[in-house]
Amino acid sequence: MHFKNLFLSTSLVMMLGLLLIAVFDPLIGNCKSVKARVISSDDESTTIALPDGSVARVAVGNLKKHSRVNVTAKLRLFSRLPVYKIKQTNPYSEQESTKVSEI
Repeated sequence: MHFKNLFLSTSLVMMLGLLLIAVFDPLIGNCKSVKARVISSDDESTTIALPDGSVARVAVGNLKKHSRVNVTAKLRLFSRLPVYKIKQTNPYSEQESTKVSEI
């Protein structure tokens, strides 16, 4: 009977530890901002080319092809997976901005 209680409490402690890692892993990590170029974009996602030569997909759509965007790159602490999010983008080209200023 004592062995079952010890096994149960050990399992609960391990599950709590894994749950804490799953919660805090996305929050903690190295964050840096990089400039990226849009390769292709559809309504739901965009494929970007990063300065180190890699390609990533972000969940922001309807960006112009070959435009430049600022992307935050965060490397997760435990899983070491990179996560990319678009920080800022300029949706208007120079021609569209002059059209807006004429109105």
